[in-house]
Amino acid sequence: IEKQKTKTEDIASVNFHIAEIYYLTNEYEKAVKLIEQNIDNAYAEDQILYFELLAFINQINNNTSEARNNYQSAIDLTIELYGVKNLKVAIEYLNYSLFLLANIEYNEASKVLEKARDIIITTQPVFGSELADYYNLKARYYRNLPIEKQDVKSFAEEKKRNLNKAINYYKKALTALKFPVPYSLDDIKYSDNWLSLMDCINFLKRIGDTYKEIAEVEQNRQSEKYTKSLTDAIESYKIVGELIQKARMELSSDESKIQLTELEYSTFQNLIETAFNAYSATNNPEFIELAFQSAERIKSSSVFDKLSNESAIENSLIPDSLVQLEKRFNNTISIFSEKLFEENSEDVPDTTMINKYNTRIFEASRKREELNRYLESEYNDYYELKYSASMLSISEIQKKLAHNEIILEYILNEKDSLTELYTFIISKNRFDLIKQNVGGDFLKSIENVFHFMSDREYIFTTNRESKEFCVASNQLYKKLILPFYNEIQDKKITIVPDGKLSYIAFDGLLQNLPDTSKIIQFNKLDYLIKEFTINYSNSSNLLFKNSSSAKKIRNKAIAFAPEYRSDTFNIANEKIVLFPLPGAQKEVANISKTINTKVYRGEDATETNFRNNIEKYDILHLAMHAYINDSLPAFSRLAFSFDTTNVANSDGWLNTADIYNLDINAKLTVLSACNTGSGQLKKGEGIMSLARGFFYASCPAIIMSLWEVEDQSGTQIMGSFYKNLKRGKTKDESLRQAKLEYLENSNSRRAHPHYWLGYINIGNNSPLYKSYDFYFFSLLLLVLLGISIDQTIRIKKARKKRAS
Repeated sequence: IEKQKTKTEDIASVNFHIAEIYYLTNEYEKAVKLIEQNIDNAYAEDQILYFELLAFINQINNNTSEARNNYQSAIDLTIELYGVKNLKVAIEYLNYSLFLLANIEYNEASKVLEKARDIIITTQPVFGSELADYYNLKARYYRNLPIEKQDVKSFAEEKKRNLNKAINYYKKALTALKFPVPYSLDDIKYSDNWLSLMDCINFLKRIGDTYKEIAEVEQNRQSEKYTKSLTDAIESYKIVGELIQKARMELSSDESKIQLTELEYSTFQNLIETAFNAYSATNNPEFIELAFQSAERIKSSSVFDKLSNESAIENSLIPDSLVQLEKRFNNTISIFSEKLFEENSEDVPDTTMINKYNTRIFEASRKREELNRYLESEYNDYYELKYSASMLSISEIQKKLAHNEIILEYILNEKDSLTELYTFIISKNRFDLIKQNVGGDFLKSIENVFHFMSDREYIFTTNRESKEFCVASNQLYKKLILPFYNEIQDKKITIVPDGKLSYIAFDGLLQNLPDTSKIIQFNKLDYLIKEFTINYSNSSNLLFKNSSSAKKIRNKAIAFAPEYRSDTFNIANEKIVLFPLPGAQKEVANISKTINTKVYRGEDATETNFRNNIEKYDILHLAMHAYINDSLPAFSRLAFSFDTTNVANSDGWLNTADIYNLDINAKLTVLSACNTGSGQLKKGEGIMSLARGFFYASCPAIIMSLWEVEDQSGTQIMGSFYKNLKRGKTKDESLRQAKLEYLENSNSRRAHPHYWLGYINIGNNSPLYKSYDFYFFSLLLLVLLGISIDQTIRIKKARKKRAS
């Protein structure tokens, strides 16, 4: 009987973790059902955890009364088990006070907090994580404490007093974590003595947020108090940014960096807003520079880190053998991460294989971390370069721009009440920052335009839907382009999008509305592409950083076009059918007639041939299917032909994680595949697309598709693109002319944006070939030089005759 009881309690212990997973995945009903089945049979320690989890779920479901009972049960059981003065009781009081604060029960919350404090200070009088948690909740109490209705001035003064109290408590929380207070950007350095780096970062961010709130409460926007609150907020945010950057650079995993990026994104969003307000109050252009640097820090952050690290390696004295060793570790992690993903996707995963893969990943990750620590300790030049502030300033970017180029860089700050659109305008002779408040209609217009452009059922588009697209597209134009029209006239535009703006093709925005009382004629709409050449970049820095190294131009291309026979694959329990792409074969054939191209088609278009040849060519062209994995973007894949030679790690599926570890010397990669520019949107990183993997592998320019491009029109546009490229045109202009040519020769139905708008050039837009004009003028110069030499010789001969 005793053995059976023990077994039941152990099962209840295991089931708690399953219930917790249900909670974390928002499957609350399943979690509650499992809790109710196991809580009475659990060990007392586990019963406390069950009550806490039940309280969290009831709180989320607004079952306030039941949540209160759950918290009280957890407290009572903890006291019964450990005694009234135990630190675990204080932790339960802290949990309960957080619940009370969330439900605006401030008086009761204050009493419970003091109960927690009386216990905590007996064991943590100065330092300790629980002491820091108490101060954090005390800060939250004052930050949100309601103020009785008074006149506006009295309300503002009391609110500011409470906010200043909150800041003091946040600083006490930092002290409890052994973080140096007072602090400044100059003397803060990463230290192993801090009890929790992430908690320190969070408390510093909250201090910045609270200073920002004080500024918002301040009525006189010209006062010294207002400016002081803004600058105090900025200083806190800047320290947070430095600490996050330090933490990011110490992480080797791209996935880990992406997780940290969300906190970084929130911090720099607030810093941009605060810097703009400071600029508006003082007209000090340094605040625009600060806002711009912040905007750049939240654009493709991990890609930029990778490039900075590569630059540090190239310019330091690290032996090539150590560089290759890191690549081997990266490849091992990538290979076994994919195997782990595939095994976990099975209906009945093999736990033995899962443990094996996890072990290989852990070992390779540990060795990579050890290698990085060794490099940083033994190669000081590498360490300094890796952690140096290598962002380009606005003035440095201006120097790199031609007189006919301009950058429009956007920041989309979505708030609960409103959405703010910030736009940096950078040209050779001017820079500025403009803020617009845009409502929910603006976001709806983005969604409308993208859905219309990318909808797979585009052939069934109704005239009503076409009119709605025209209106939405024109509304976006009025916010995104029209305010800067005088600045962009006669210039080539580089768009640096943000957030949901990354999903739309700007060259399809409408400058003027058509007559919506008539049938919409797609080939006659006033698209932005008809007036402007538009390029894209993940950030202004990446536009130049990724193209800084001069590579020898060989003007050679390599193209891959597998043949599909409606083969069916099962990936992550999802059935994938690779339908034939007849246009792909024609596409690569046309390219080979235009430029010097090595073509792999059909069974030869294997992943092995791709890996073995990519370092030798300037242009990579991939005309194939792609599978986008929104849940795990690192495992989105390109579908090569299946390799019958059974070469290790060449199964025909090249995923994003594999691409990260490739050595790509190409000046341009053309991803003429389905949805290669689409994927999940990650704050601070942008769209987690297959194309992003090629940027990570240091390719400076990508032609990619924002949606599933129609086969025939894609073939036509790609053919024209390469002809224009061969004539010496820039990449963005080559693509623009190809689209315009398609549009000019299409009827209204075939001119639907879905057919021609999906391809965009992102990154470096410089030409890959000398223009025909260059050869013409070179020939002309030679002819003129020849005539000049001939005339000189004739004149000399004539003089000799006269002299004789």
